[in-house]
Amino acid sequence: MVIPKKKKLWSKNFIIIIIVNFLVFLNHLMILSTFPFFISYLGYSDSISGLCVTLFCVVSVICRPFVGWMLDNGKRKLILLIGIIGMALMPMGYLLVYTALSSIALAVIFRIHGFALAFSNTSTSTIASDIIPKERFSEGMGMFGMATALATACAPAIGEKLMNKSFTTLFATSTGCMILCLFLYAF
Repeated sequence: MVIPKKKKLWSKNFIIIIIVNFLVFLNHLMILSTFPFFISYLGYSDSISGLCVTLFCVVSVICRPFVGWMLDNGKRKLILLIGIIGMALMPMGYLLVYTALSSIALAVIFRIHGFALAFSNTSTSTIASDIIPKERFSEGMGMFGMATALATACAPAIGEKLMNKSFTTLFATSTGCMILCLFLYAF
């Protein structure tokens, strides 16, 4: 009896999409966990902070069905790149708010970047499912999902450490994560 050889799981593309997924969630969760402190630093209440988080979530939820449709009917790489660019622009916007404008209105507006998370998060999962050999799908998705779990575990602590240095450091690092994603995935 000949035992069939398992298809290769750990390809270059699979490793890159895992790293991109980790960095997307690291960016998102570093900002999410420190955002109430940012709003407080700007001099606004917890209610405003809650409004910003709600706005982010509503935009993200509303966008996901459309992103799913676009992924099924469009160019997956382009959709991921749009999401990554949006995820990079968001902390740059917060940096502008922090350093120059101190505007709560702009801070709220930049929270609508929920669309960028919907684009990037939904894309990474879809692209990973395309890359993983079907006979190793459960194993591959488990490995892919560990990137999200790892980011969830460490991002709040990293975000707090960076925030304690300065919001500039936090937002610059967050932007840097997304620029690294662009280089990893686009080239």
